[in-house]
Order: sequence, then structure tokens, then C-alpha cells
Amino acid sequence: MIFRRFPWVIVVALGKVSVLIMLAETSRQDTAEHPFLTRLALVFFLALPLTLSAQLVAERRQWQVPLRLAALGTLAGLLLLFFFTLSEVPIQRDYYRFGLFMAGAHLLVSFAPFVGYDEPNGFWQFNKALLLQSLTATLYAGTLYLGLLVAVETIRFLFDVNYPFAIELDLFILIFNFFHTLVFLSGLPPRLDTLEQQTGHNKGLKVFTQYVLLPLEVVYLLILYVYSGKILVNWQLPQGGVAYLVLAFSVAGILALLLIYPLRDAPGERWIRLFSRRFHLALLPLIVLFFVGIFRRIHDYGITENRYLVATLAFWLLGITLYFLISQRDDIRWIPLTLCIISVGIAVGPWSVFSVSRRNQAQRFETLLSKHQLLNDQQKLTGSAKVPSQDYEQLLSIVRYFGKRGESEILRPYFDQLPTGDRAITSAMEQKLVRAMKVQTLPSALSQNFHFSSALERDELYTLDIKDFTSLWRFRWYNEQRLERDNWSVTTTEKGRRINVFDGNKLVVSWDLAARLSELQKTYGSTSYQVEPTALYFDHRQPPYALRLVLQSASKNGDIYTGEGFFLSKR
Repeated sequence: MIFRRFPWVIVVALGKVSVLIMLAETSRQDTAEHPFLTRLALVFFLALPLTLSAQLVAERRQWQVPLRLAALGTLAGLLLLFFFTLSEVPIQRDYYRFGLFMAGAHLLVSFAPFVGYDEPNGFWQFNKALLLQSLTATLYAGTLYLGLLVAVETIRFLFDVNYPFAIELDLFILIFNFFHTLVFLSGLPPRLDTLEQQTGHNKGLKVFTQYVLLPLEVVYLLILYVYSGKILVNWQLPQGGVAYLVLAFSVAGILALLLIYPLRDAPGERWIRLFSRRFHLALLPLIVLFFVGIFRRIHDYGITENRYLVATLAFWLLGITLYFLISQRDDIRWIPLTLCIISVGIAVGPWSVFSVSRRNQAQRFETLLSKHQLLNDQQKLTGSAKVPSQDYEQLLSIVRYFGKRGESEILRPYFDQLPTGDRAITSAMEQKLVRAMKVQTLPSALSQNFHFSSALERDELYTLDIKDFTSLWRFRWYNEQRLERDNWSVTTTEKGRRINVFDGNKLVVSWDLAARLSELQKTYGSTSYQVEPTALYFDHRQPPYALRLVLQSASKNGDIYTGEGFFLSKR
């Protein structure tokens, strides 16, 4: 029955499983095959909910075979277009866009069969079935996987079998991507056109919502209101992270109300409609807090993909709250419909999360460099300037922002003589910035904990000039430790704050790490900064000894010091 009702969904599920198993069996070092399979897997992940939506719509509207094939052909064309828009080796932007499309595709399943039909109860009953089938399929798949996993390990233990493939991962892929799909599809309502007349409600959902979710919502509502009162009393802007708390609270509250939506007019359950209205009224002050929190974050650090998305959700939440307060009908279909449009809309075009974030971060980078007169007439980084620690941190953060996304080339116009390759470009940019800026730190900004790392590139750390030395050792320590090689002994004492070097039993030199880090803190502040490499060098040149400690990083946490680097020596 399932194969007859959803043939194309099952074909896509089989294709998805095949690609994922090939991907699991392909080494990540295979640069020719692995990226291609990764792109193909992303396409199949998207194809599954989209194909399900198409088949549900075709079934509900009783499309003939030619129209069904035309819809599937259009869908295949869109998926092919998505495949060719992915980078040859997918980067962060590709995965982020994929996530937005996946959200939109799953939301589409929830309302697509009911577009054009005035059936709010049928819509709710259908989504209840989707939720319960997802939970049931996950329970069945999890139980089956654990049972088979025990069997696989038992055979390995009893018969000393070495499987020639990643059987645990392959089983996981097969069960959670094919068996899970079959169980999920098997419980979908066979006649969507009859759901509007159904009046049943799952008692477990009502009990869970009424006695678990809603009380928790009230608790968090009180916490957020007390925090709002604290803001008014102290007359200070809220922390930027409060936006995420308000968003999580709002989503949980809306979900709770959706779970008990059909009961709002039932005898003895009128409190649900009353609670719904009070909930949306209570949301309004928190939405103001939401806006202030996220836009403070954007003002301080600029727009990133996450902040753009959260700001967009702030406007959506305001709109949906006002709708439920003003509207007499409370049509819950608007929730997934508007979220689906937003998910797809902000993933493409010049207004997308990626385009807007890139432009904003690049503009902030140029503005900060210009503010401190670090650009010459050709708009290239030049000179030297004292920069507040906050601006210093932001400039390095922007370089890393583009580096993580494989888009360092965007900042290339501001630098001279950069290497190729995103990782090398990012490292070179950081070095040039560190050498062009000296950080100003207010005494109040100092902390008892700090961390510093060398601005040396990784390649440079492993090609150190050792012509004046005869040996090189890797040296790491936490608190008090000891390293012994070739009659040399390097110890850290006083909880790691002092580094002592012995030749046999003779103390050759004692380096005061704590004093050095305190001096760096006065210059760089307490945040984790990359510093000039020589600032983390310790030298001792007194015949017959030549000693050097080249630190990659050094930290203080409480009263304990830790670090790592290279010890070079010569007698």
C-alpha cells in the first residue's frame, strides 16, 4: 500500500540511502569523489520532503498522470539547479542555505495539501498525524538500530569477525533514512479530504501541554518579566543574548497553543482561548525586549547570518502576534505558510542572509580601518595605530568570519602581497593587522584570566630558524610540570608562573612567565589576542649556553598558568 501510494518518495529515500552509504565508505581525503557525493546527498535530503509535498498535493487534487509527471519534472529541475549552485567543495554558505531550504521544505509538507481549502481543523489533524508518526517512526527505528547493533557487536566478539565496511554507520543510515521513512509514511491519513470532519484529540498531547508545557511557559514568562523590570530599574540596555531567550520562549508558547488548538471552543475548555489571548498580550513587551536585544547585538558587532535570521524572526513574531490579537478567526495555517516563505526568501537574492551579511561585515571592516587611519590613498592597510581593544577584536573577528566561510578574497583589496588559499590568506591578514595595531586597554578592562597566542603562521612554527641551536623539543605544561631530555631539565614552578631550565643540577636560567603575561595584558587587554611572535619569546645567551623558548600560546586561569611551544638549546 505504501509503495503504491508514495512510489516516488520511496525511490528518493532509496537514492538518499545509497548516496549516504557511498559517502560513509568514501574517505574524506578523496578530494575527487567526496565533495561530489556531499553535494548529491544535500540534494536528496531536500528532495524527500519536496517529493512528499508534491505527491500529497497530487493525491488531494486528484491530478492525472501527465500533471503529476510535470510536477515531478519541475521539482527535479529545481533540485538540479540547487546542485549546480553549490560550491565544488561545499562551504559554510552552502550548508546554511541548505538548512533554510530544508526548513522551508518541511514546512511545505505541513500545509501544501490544504492550500485552497478552508479546512483549519483538517490542517491541524493532518499535522497532528505528522507529529505522532515522526515520534513513532523514531521510536521504532531507534529500537531496531540498537537491537541490530548489539547483534553486530555480538558476532564480532564471538566469531572474531572484522567487517570490511563501516557496518554500524551503514546500518544507521539504512534504518533512519529508509525504515524510518516507511514507518512514517505508513501512518499518514489515507483520505485528507475527510480530516476536517474529525473531532478527536490525543489526550496525551492535551495532558502534556496543559500540565508540562504551559506551566513552564508561565515560569519563563515571569523570569523574563523580572529581567525586564531589572532593565528599567537600572536603566541599561539588555544583553544581546536575551533575544535568543525570548525567541525560544515564544516558539515554545506558540507550539503549546497549537497542540491544544482544536479544544479552544470545547465545553469546559474555554480557558484555552482566554490563555491564548493573554499569552499574545504578554508577548508584546517581550517582543520589544527582543528587538532591543538583537539590534543592540547588530549595532555592536554587525550583521551575521544568525543575527539576520533572528532579526527577521523578530519581525515575524511581531506580525503573527498582532494577527492573533486582532483577527477573530485565528487561522493557524498562517504560521507555517509565512515561515516557509521567509525561509526560502532570505536564502536567495541580494537581500539574502549571505549577501547582506557579507556587505555589512566588509563595510564595517573598511570603516574601522578608516577610523584609525590605517588605509592609504589606495585603500591598502598601512602604517601603525593605537586601537581600542574592542575595535582590535572586531577587525580580527571579521577576518576570521570571512575565513571560516571560504570568502577571504572579499578582503584582499585591503592588503598587499597575500598568499593563495583561504587558510593562508586568513592567517596572513591576521598577522598584518596585528603588526599594524597596538591595542589600547583601559585598566577597568583587565581581568584575572587571560590568554595570548602567537601571530606566527602554523607553517612558520614548524620551520623555525635553529641554526644557532642543536636541539628542539616540543614543550607543554599545565600548572607544575617537568621535561627532561639529554641532561636538560625544564620545570615549571609556582603553579606554572615560572619556567626554570637546568643543565644537570645547575640552574641556567629562570624565566618569569607571569611578569611577561602581565605586561602583555596591559597592552592587549584580557581577551584572547594574537600578539607579535617575539612577545612570546624567552632568550638566554650566555656562553656556553644558547637557549630559546618559543611559545605558541600561554594562559592564566585563576592562579594557574599553562602554555605550549618549542624549547631550543645548545651547549
